[in-house]
Amino acid sequence: MATIIRDTKAGLSTLIRQPEEGETPDRLVIFLHGWGADGADLMELAPAIAMAFPKAMFLAPDGPEPCSANPMGRQWFPLDVDQAAIDQGPDQAMPALDALITTMLAETGLGLGDVYLIGFSQGGMMALHVSTRLSAAIGGVVSFSGALLAPEKLAAEITAKPRVLLVHGRDDEVVPFQAMAIAEAVLGQSGVDVTAVARDGLGHGIDPDGFRQAVEFIGG
Repeated sequence: MATIIRDTKAGLSTLIRQPEEGETPDRLVIFLHGWGADGADLMELAPAIAMAFPKAMFLAPDGPEPCSANPMGRQWFPLDVDQAAIDQGPDQAMPALDALITTMLAETGLGLGDVYLIGFSQGGMMALHVSTRLSAAIGGVVSFSGALLAPEKLAAEITAKPRVLLVHGRDDEVVPFQAMAIAEAVLGQSGVDVTAVARDGLGHGIDPDGFRQAVEFIGG
């Protein structure tokens, strides 16, 4: 039976779910939580994904900072600031996530192509930003209710072109639904293989159909 432990990896407090006992990891799935949450928020998705990929190792790091609006939660960067500061946030948070990926690849012997980033809201923003600026493409990116911040910078900064799945509710009142169309267009213009899925009747969240498509995407 898989167990979940908490450890510090590359300076980030991280929940880790190993594969079933005796199994060697064949992929690394990293959950990136939203603003004011923590790693535990998305780790609950791991058992369902593990049913399809029993050799996967799952990581759910806490953001590097206490949330500026909720000290009990964490953030990757502040959101209660002006747009210019928000746009710079992923650049400031990227080194911590990059170091986490590097550390885990060294520990597992896996490569960047075996890494999958699954982010929700601010975590989706981080996943899209970081994955397109690594040294090589990771296995895939799933952004739920996320956004591509500072899209005008991507063409000059992109260094990797991973497969990307965008899933967004049409009724999202937190991150506007229109953010998905912007991300799809800009990523596509940069040569990224991107799929966008609009979810009718969904607000700021993850629904069963969107999650099912994410699992299928990981296996693609």
